[in-house]
Amino acid sequence: MLKRFFSLSGFKISLFMVLFFLGIYWVQIPWFEAMELKALDLKFLARGERAPGQEVVIVAVDEKSLGEMGRWPWPRAKVADLVNRLHEYGTKVIAFDVVFAEPQENTEANVLRRLQQEELKEISDLGITVDEAPLEMKKELKFLEKEIARAETWNDDVLLAKAVERFPGSVLGYFFYFTPQEIKDLKEEQYLAGLELISKSEVGAIRMRGGKVNPEDFLTRALGVQANIPIVSRASQAEGFFNAVPDQDGTFRKGILSVSFGEKVFPSLALKATSLYLESPILMDFIAEFGLAGISVGERAIPADEFGRTIVNYYGPPQTFPHYSASDVIQGKLDPELFRERIVLLGATAIGIGDIRSTPFSPVFPGVEVHASIISNILNGDFLIRPEWMKLFDLGAIILVGLVLGFVLPRVRALYGLIPGIVIALLYFWVDRYMFEARGVIVSSVYPLLEIFFIFLGITFYKYLTEEKKRKQYKEAFSRYVSASVVNEILKQPDVLKLGGERKNLTVLFSDIRGFTTISESLDPETVVHILNEYLTPMTEVVFHHEGMLDKYIGDAIMAVFGAPLAQQDHAARACATALEMIQRLKELQKKWEGEGYPRIDIGIGINTGPMSVGNMGSEMLFDYTVIGDSVNLASRLEGLNKQYGTRICVSETTYENTKDLYIFRILDRVVVKGKKEPVGIYELLGTRDEIPQFADRVTAFERGFWAYQNREWDEAIRQFQEVVSSVDDQTARIMITRCQEYKANPPPPDWNGSYVLTKK
Repeated sequence: MLKRFFSLSGFKISLFMVLFFLGIYWVQIPWFEAMELKALDLKFLARGERAPGQEVVIVAVDEKSLGEMGRWPWPRAKVADLVNRLHEYGTKVIAFDVVFAEPQENTEANVLRRLQQEELKEISDLGITVDEAPLEMKKELKFLEKEIARAETWNDDVLLAKAVERFPGSVLGYFFYFTPQEIKDLKEEQYLAGLELISKSEVGAIRMRGGKVNPEDFLTRALGVQANIPIVSRASQAEGFFNAVPDQDGTFRKGILSVSFGEKVFPSLALKATSLYLESPILMDFIAEFGLAGISVGERAIPADEFGRTIVNYYGPPQTFPHYSASDVIQGKLDPELFRERIVLLGATAIGIGDIRSTPFSPVFPGVEVHASIISNILNGDFLIRPEWMKLFDLGAIILVGLVLGFVLPRVRALYGLIPGIVIALLYFWVDRYMFEARGVIVSSVYPLLEIFFIFLGITFYKYLTEEKKRKQYKEAFSRYVSASVVNEILKQPDVLKLGGERKNLTVLFSDIRGFTTISESLDPETVVHILNEYLTPMTEVVFHHEGMLDKYIGDAIMAVFGAPLAQQDHAARACATALEMIQRLKELQKKWEGEGYPRIDIGIGINTGPMSVGNMGSEMLFDYTVIGDSVNLASRLEGLNKQYGTRICVSETTYENTKDLYIFRILDRVVVKGKKEPVGIYELLGTRDEIPQFADRVTAFERGFWAYQNREWDEAIRQFQEVVSSVDDQTARIMITRCQEYKANPPPPDWNGSYVLTKK
């Protein structure tokens, strides 16, 4: 078995690892999924703290509040005072991360009832009825009955209900029961009684597509509810549940936004508070056989999975949001501007009574701040998303990383294999971090990085045992006959030694020194060689800098190819960038040569993008890796056209179409080059898009003139071209003026297509 393993090539090892990691990704082994969750926590920690929006503040029942107001739960009169104070401060929404599940004991009413019972007992002990009792006793009973009614009418629950009713921005909290274990000790009427109370807050705007959808089939389904007491619940206009469910490791990373209960859909406390704050309805969109497709509050779309959950984008450790003691609010010690037009979340944070949860930033995180994070995520669009299509991204990353390493690692020495492994790992780590921090997209971290590690180990181990010695022998042998770059290609793909080529869409660049023959005749040979070397060296560096292939030198001319032998999707853009940098480097050389007393040298550059044959051309004994075809010839013709039009960089229409969003061009003409019948558009490359202001007026005026010329509007064309000439000495514009004057005197035939036939190469 071991011998068979060592007979595998490096690429087969990589392919095996790709299939292996695709398999465990698809199966979703719990251990790997747990590692992904921990990787997400590390992303939060690496990103660090971020400032949330200013819309949400937290009023906390903290240690200070307990010290000043007594132990929790407080008398509801104090909670009513808190609501009234926030209403006075101009708070827009107050959301309760607490539930008022039981009526508060009415001490005064209970005392009065005991006095009433004692009075009735005294009458009974006298052996008489109430009607027969003395007048004073009857008055006392009447008084007690009245006082009991008063005490029951104005107890603490009533005070809280009145405060909530006066403040329409109140959002009460409640919680659901999700498991049979939670309701096993309760009677059915206990866990179902609250459904009628919370029904006013159900999501009414539900859209179903693709047929009838039952939300219970997808959303988290509740078995029961613990609502607020009726008098408080009916006083409020809005309620929301504050349940949260942790991941398998006990950390809370997702917030439940909606729950199905009793064939209705209910929003979370955070979602309902946001809806009230924005004064916009909640809309849920369901798709048959898929589930929840989206949640929105007004114009704000919330990314949620098909089960109604969203990933919480935590802003930092505890107290990232502003926290204020509830006692300070009740006592009016704080500036009202801290709460005006904001959402206030009321929750307990004191040790022993607080709702403490584990989050990526801290294992002791106040639950009320989780709700605050979700609200701020919605209001500010600070979402983290893990859409379904990200699975394709992850699978693609596993495949791409594996294939890249499978191609790269076998082609470098075993010792150097660590470099591409680290580079690819760091590159993926950067992509992962960029997607998380800049785009809010969560990609898989564990699978591709582990794959890189195991592929590197497997291929490196294999190469040390089998291939490295053979590769060294090949390199020593072939280096005596061909260049190092060709040797590397042979080692990567021995088939390149075969004669022939393949047809590809590439970009070719030709550059040539203007009148170099005449210049060289006026200088001695040593000076000519010196100038030529000083010119070709930086120009070659520019080609290599943009990853072009230097095809050949043709005297003082340079031929470069982009897109081969390495495939480049942006080969046309690379050629244009090369041409512009060549002109810039030439300007530097011109200053140097001027100081040395050498004649001024200028160049012309032609660029064309199109299909051509690329490969080894020649004989079995001597060959050259090059390109041939009509597209190559056109690039050479374009280089020559610079002399005629007074330009430096002339590109074809195909190159222009591929790069017009990146660079500034000016259309020069539509021409029929010598030896061809079909016209082609030719353009002058002027600069990058950042340089638009420098060329805008000139390009605009010339193009207006050119289209007037194409439409046989000779006078208008001449006027526009003259406008160009008036601002800059433009040879092309002068040529077009002369041509328009000729056509005006001798109009072209009716079937003229706007092109100009060139008679010279």
